[in-house]
Amino acid sequence: MPATLAWLDHSAAEQQRAREIIRFFSQPESRDELGLGGIRDALSDTLFPGTSVLLTRARYLFFIPWLYREGARRGHVGSKLTQWVEWNERQLIGALRKGGDLDGLIGVQAGAAVKILPSTIYWNTLRRFKILRREATPGEVVGLPQVTRSVDDATEFLGQSNAVWAPTIPPAPDGFFDLKRCDFALTHDEATWLAERIVDAVPETLLQFLVERGSRGSAGVAYPWEDPDAAAATGRIRDALNEARRFALAMHGAALLYNILLAERAEQLELSRYDGSRDDFANRLDKWRREIENSDLGSWDLDGLWALIAERGAPVKGRTREFVASWVNLTKRMNGHGLTDNVDARALVRSRELFQKRSQARLRNDRLMRQWGGASGSGRIQFRWPAVGRLLNDIANGRENHRARA
Repeated sequence: MPATLAWLDHSAAEQQRAREIIRFFSQPESRDELGLGGIRDALSDTLFPGTSVLLTRARYLFFIPWLYREGARRGHVGSKLTQWVEWNERQLIGALRKGGDLDGLIGVQAGAAVKILPSTIYWNTLRRFKILRREATPGEVVGLPQVTRSVDDATEFLGQSNAVWAPTIPPAPDGFFDLKRCDFALTHDEATWLAERIVDAVPETLLQFLVERGSRGSAGVAYPWEDPDAAAATGRIRDALNEARRFALAMHGAALLYNILLAERAEQLELSRYDGSRDDFANRLDKWRREIENSDLGSWDLDGLWALIAERGAPVKGRTREFVASWVNLTKRMNGHGLTDNVDARALVRSRELFQKRSQARLRNDRLMRQWGGASGSGRIQFRWPAVGRLLNDIANGRENHRARA
């Protein structure tokens, strides 16, 4: 791995969390200013385990093991294998560019100089979908067998292989390792195999449900609960989806009120570039109020949310639970009315940001307030749905693709 990423090489979970944070703070509309990221991530992992906001195209889940296995076949091991895979990941960028499909291409701007490689981004997903069969970092994997031993007994079960990669993975296309030209289109065999891996690896989840149905990410659908196929889910999957929907709806109001407070502070500091922002956010909060009136938040019992998150082994901190409960209770009591100017609501959101950010709170730190981009976490939580939609589309397209090899 490049030296610039050495600090990430601890465990797959730690790497993934660090990358999520990096991406999180690079997107102003998705900032976690009110400290709700733990709940968001737990619900995302419940609905779509193994996914991440960083995922772009499904075929990276084949490119990476293909490169590791080919490097080992050529006799590389340890640091030599690391260097060989990294060099070829960078060459892959040019091959994909020549293939003509730039949508989701990692390194589309930086080219071979890209800092974060696909293997880094997809590592946790490979592990969660059991394509990578070891709980190991990239630095550890290169010292392990990349391919299965020769099978002398035809009855030997492939699952007993000592290789780190799933032995049944479809082989790379002829000429792939020349890295002259390739694309993101999954073959029928690849898409079918990946779908089977996901269904087996993440049972009783919305991701498994949608993959098994052959669903696509519906165009124009911003949230999973608006997707027609997802709406057909039942039982525990449906319950989890409803908890995510209610949480996203409720806490969107708190995020909008927070931005109203920021816009008011911008006016006090005479930051003219934000003129009109306060009214814009107030209008959005009023539109949110009308959603609340037609929702089921009035009967929402938060015990269901806390129990669902506890099942993930990620209990919510007491102060965060108190904040969510207090905001939901305010919303229920007022049915969303008058929250823009409500003293209790404003104090609740203000104190939450001050507790979370301390000296870095924009409502306290004028220097940071002057650097405000005009919106902080004002978008409703999507629970990785855009990335999941791309994954579903790639698999569905591949299933309709009759090329056995590509």
